[in-house]
Amino acid sequence: MTMLLLANIKKELLLLSRDRLSLLVLFVMPMVLVLILSLIQDDLFRATGGAPTTALFVNLDTGESGLELRNSLQANGALQLVEELGGEFANEVSARKAVFDGDYQFAIIVPATFTTAITQAAKASVQAALRQQESSPSSSQIAIVFDPAVRGVYRSAVINALRLGVTRLELARKSAVFEQLLPEELQRSMAAQLGSVVPMSMLPQVPQLSFEWVGEPIITLDEELAAPEKYATLPTSVQQNVPAWTLFGMFFIVIPLAGTLIRERQEGTLTRLMTMPVSSSSLLLGKISAHLLICMIQFGLMLMVGKCILPLFGTPVLELGSSPLVLLLVAFSAALAACGYGILIGVVARSYDQAAIFGSVSIVVAAALGGVMVPIYVMPRFMQSLSIISPLGWGLDAFLDIFVRHGNLVTVFPRIAALVGFFLLCMLVAMVIFQRWRRGN
Repeated sequence: MTMLLLANIKKELLLLSRDRLSLLVLFVMPMVLVLILSLIQDDLFRATGGAPTTALFVNLDTGESGLELRNSLQANGALQLVEELGGEFANEVSARKAVFDGDYQFAIIVPATFTTAITQAAKASVQAALRQQESSPSSSQIAIVFDPAVRGVYRSAVINALRLGVTRLELARKSAVFEQLLPEELQRSMAAQLGSVVPMSMLPQVPQLSFEWVGEPIITLDEELAAPEKYATLPTSVQQNVPAWTLFGMFFIVIPLAGTLIRERQEGTLTRLMTMPVSSSSLLLGKISAHLLICMIQFGLMLMVGKCILPLFGTPVLELGSSPLVLLLVAFSAALAACGYGILIGVVARSYDQAAIFGSVSIVVAAALGGVMVPIYVMPRFMQSLSIISPLGWGLDAFLDIFVRHGNLVTVFPRIAALVGFFLLCMLVAMVIFQRWRRGN
């Protein structure tokens, strides 16, 4: 029995080695997808994961408010401000050209009269409030120049960071003016009300007020991840894409696996094999074992890309989490599910074209539903409910549990059980159909 199984495995590996195009698809395609998509999405993951967004900053202000705004934006940490182009301070023309040429996605331009304008506007606004008058002070406009092709998430990040800095500066200016005008207005009001009764020299002096406390926060926000402190790391583009496209590549084993079954059936090889004292389970087990080996080699190569190749292009290094053995178990379970699905399609399909078309389309649909192409949390609620039927979704969730949430065997066991259950279900249906076909021949 063992010798027959080893002979079957050797036969399958020889068949695979002759199909160079399939090997190219199985090994090169997922590696290229991981490399390209991780590099493409790295900036997006950084923008949504806490790294500062780069923006040109042109300070034309002749006063101190432009400098205060720059310091406030840098202290906030959401923006990384660049003030020089080609070794010289950027001006409005050069900044607009740099954004237009695509060298930068944003430019913030502070006008020359910024300090004067906001000081006058703050004084008019506070004075009108103290005198209970209507106020319509003129505002000073800061220009934000965007690249037309910029994504909405980047635009929102820059606008929100700038609004926060402007709000702080506006509050500081109004507080300073209020601190200055309040004693004067109180003195003026008392003189107007009591001046005819009490001599001016006898009116009480209003003490000088300080509003430095206005800028001191009394409510702070403490951001925490739903994980133990030592595991408080945000997912990166590498942690998302390596497991996602590893699963995608694994499940593409369906096409060559189903193809060998169909070719052997059409060429009569399978009929000749069944005349020998070989059980159906031994024949199918040999195919599964050979293709399982291919899947695990795929998995190892993809980890190598995440650990060694992607960091050369500036992306984060793939962190494998705290349970490498559980990671291997998840990969093995996903490979089993892929091989079981390949056997089922190979038994059901009547031609190689049917297997190739149905297999590839069904894998792409399962990948889309499972969050390989678009994260599940951004899908509509109805599509999120459908994602639970995707084996690729089960595998991806288990991988992310280990990579990001630092899960263990207990936390990923339900997904492992689901993948193994999917394999057993596919094999059960395939064995029933295969036995009927064997008896018919």
